[in-house]
Amino acid sequence: MKRKTIREGATKIEIEGHLNKAKRNLRFSRSVLDDLKDFYEWSIVGYYYAVYQAGLALCALKGYKTKSHIATISILIKFFYPQHLSEEDLKTVAKTIMAEEDIREFVELKNYREDATYSISVEYERGLAENLGEKAIEFVNKVERIIREK
Repeated sequence: MKRKTIREGATKIEIEGHLNKAKRNLRFSRSVLDDLKDFYEWSIVGYYYAVYQAGLALCALKGYKTKSHIATISILIKFFYPQHLSEEDLKTVAKTIMAEEDIREFVELKNYREDATYSISVEYERGLAENLGEKAIEFVNKVERIIREK
């Protein structure tokens, strides 16, 4: 918060806006796979941003806005990673707790997005893009369940 990459004051409108943007990015990435053959790296970038926007929706759910990917991941870990919740909290949100695997997938997808955006030596295959897409869809769906149950 001292560096102002995390700020307080997110609103319900921002929660819905980020979730809608996440879903839009999912649709874009799928259409790239289906309609623009051989542009798989852009599908991966879109899937990453779907996950990132879903992460921003969770940050907003806790009242925070972030200005970096690392700040977003930090909020997810702080507020949704099971180790930081009490037993009573766990009972309250048992259906929607994000597992360590979800956080790892977010970071893994971020790394793929960076490679897809900046690397000239990495070639992507449709199978990889589809696999990452499935993970992104699962993540966005989980985030939507968390938001709807709050």
